Order: sequence, then structure tokens, then C-alpha cells
Amino acid sequence: METYHPPLRLDVALEERSYPILIHRGILADAAEHLQALSPSQQVIITHPQLAAWYGEPLMACLQQAGMAVHLLTVPPGERTKRWEVVGRLLRQMAQRALDRRSVVVALGGGVIGDLAGFVAACYLRGVRYVQIPTTLLAQVDSSVGGKTGVNLPEGKNLVGAFHQPSLVLIDTDTLRTLPLRHFRAGLA
Repeated sequence: METYHPPLRLDVALEERSYPILIHRGILADAAEHLQALSPSQQVIITHPQLAAWYGEPLMACLQQAGMAVHLLTVPPGERTKRWEVVGRLLRQMAQRALDRRSVVVALGGGVIGDLAGFVAACYLRGVRYVQIPTTLLAQVDSSVGGKTGVNLPEGKNLVGAFHQPSLVLIDTDTLRTLPLRHFRAGLA
């Protein structure tokens, strides 16, 4: 029988913008408990199709089973996704689902998803809360914390952005099992 260990908790102290980082193997299975603490009216998970199949759909089912209203929005993987057309499409999809100020955006993915979802959360209704669930090593140790969000322009990378701190970061180290070796190595570099 395994001994239960609670999640490792790190607190980012930024006065009214403070937030916890919870790190635990398998924490996605307990995500509903942590997200319910935010009392969201609705949640929208933003991810890419492969991560939706591996983690997004099980997460959505877990949240729905806990009685939470949740939507799953997918975008193509890769840096080319961080552009205005995708931002506009996500904002319209959120408006069509009547997300309000109490809604929460959940970024489920690596740095690209975190940048994109965080920027969309910063823009929608002049800023709604968002949660980072990073699935790459680099995102787990770097881009999911700090609140930097951004999208690209044809003239360059991350030329449009905002500082928008997450309300919560959930790091499930089990997600690294599906990470391609080159992405794992990039996170170590």
C-alpha cells in the first residue's frame, strides 16, 4: 500500500495577485477539488487535440461529475497558433458560451497554450481568472509561472501581450510521460 503524500505547495506572493502552485503526481485526478475552490460559474479548457484526448476529455468528465459547467476548446499545436485569428476565434467561442466574470480559463498544455490561453483570459471581459495546467517540462518549470502572456505578429514573436497572473497552477508530473524526448530535453536545457 502506497503512502499518500499531499501535493507540494509553493506560494507566489504578489499581494492581491498571489497564487499557489500545486505539484503532485496524478493531481489531474483531483483537479475538480482544486478548481471548485475558485467558485467558477463556468470553465473553458483550452488545449490542442492530442492533449484533449489524453488529458482534456478526462479532466472535463471529472469537472462535470463534480457538477461544474465546462467547455473544451481546441487549437492546433505549435507556435503558429499564437496569432490574432486564433485569439479572435477563442474570444468569440467564449462569448457564444456566455462566459462571465466568474468564469475560469484553463490552459492545458505547454508554453504555447499557456501564452495563448493566458492572453485570451487577460482580454476577455477585461480580464477573467485562469489556471495553468502545464504538460511540458519547460512550461512546468518556467512559462506557467510569472504571468507573461502573449501572441505573435507577422513582424515577430510575442509582440502583443499582457501580464496576467494565473489564479492557480496545477503541475501533474505524470503528464511528462507522454512528452516527446526532444521536448523533455528542451525543458532540461
